[in-house]
Amino acid sequence: MEEMDMTPNLLDEAFKCKPAELESMLERIELAIKSSEGTDKTLLRAKTVITCKLVLHNSK
Repeated sequence: MEEMDMTPNLLDEAFKCKPAELESMLERIELAIKSSEGTDKTLLRAKTVITCKLVLHNSK
C-alpha cells in the first residue's frame, strides 16, 4: 500500500521538477513502474510529464 501512496507524490514532483533533476526523476518513475503490479496510469502520466519536459529542455 505504501507504493500507492507514493504514486500521487511522484506525479506532483514531476510537475514541479527542475531541469537539472529531470533524468533522475525519470529513473525514479521508471523504477516505480517496474515494481508496480499492473498498469498504474498515474505513474504513466508522471513519466509522460517528465519525458515532455526533457524533450523541451533538450531542444533549447
